[in-house]
Amino acid sequence: MTGTAFVAEPATFFSTAVPIGGEPNRTPLNNFHIVLIEPQESLNIGSVARAMQNLGFSHLHLVAPRGYDRERACVTARDASVILDAMTLHDSFPEAIDGMQEVVGLALRKGENPAHYVSLPQWSEKLPERVSRKTALVFGPEDDDLRNEHLSLCRWVVRIPTTAAYPSFNLAQSVLLTLYEITRALPCELSVAALSDAPTENAFMQFDRHLDGVMAASGFVRTGTPSPVPALVKALFRRLDPTRHELGVLLALFSRVHRNLTPPPPPGGG
Repeated sequence: MTGTAFVAEPATFFSTAVPIGGEPNRTPLNNFHIVLIEPQESLNIGSVARAMQNLGFSHLHLVAPRGYDRERACVTARDASVILDAMTLHDSFPEAIDGMQEVVGLALRKGENPAHYVSLPQWSEKLPERVSRKTALVFGPEDDDLRNEHLSLCRWVVRIPTTAAYPSFNLAQSVLLTLYEITRALPCELSVAALSDAPTENAFMQFDRHLDGVMAASGFVRTGTPSPVPALVKALFRRLDPTRHELGVLLALFSRVHRNLTPPPPPGGG
């Protein structure tokens, strides 16, 4: 044998000629946004960008990165520095998922009563019917998992199958496996006319505030109520998978109930 290196033939998952809503060079993969929570190593960020470039993804978001160094990230990003140039930095997780219609947390922890808790292959089976949704794929810090404050805002909590003895991947591995699973699950000829009619996560958070108010004002949630109960109720509504219009109706209903259950301020302001 010679020392010639083996170079794999590039695989094509989506033709860049497939338009979405009349926009050139746009594919269903453009609806996916990779969100890294508090990444601490710029080399890992560069490796994530390279994995994204390899598989045709382009939207990268960092939430409160710890000492991000672009030059260091470019070492591992190689030709994917264009993704680093276009990425978005956020101060908080709610800011990063504002406008998203689906929030998917990749985690070992289940959190408290997520709407859906599935393996990566189980989640990918649902993708063809949900690909038109603007979707955030959320990954936790290298030295930790997603915390409950993040998982509580994820409609899907997805675990990557591993051996029980060694269940953790590094950050770039997790992103690469997830993105490959997406490209494997979606048919090459798939095109999407427009974003779906699903509500944004911001609308769900607004609904959650009124739901919390109704549960408290009605006495359903009070001192001594088990802490998972409010999260369970919120997960039930997410599992219904309402349209934007349906959630708007629910929001108006619970807003009115909340207002009617809230006692008026005393005359004269106290």
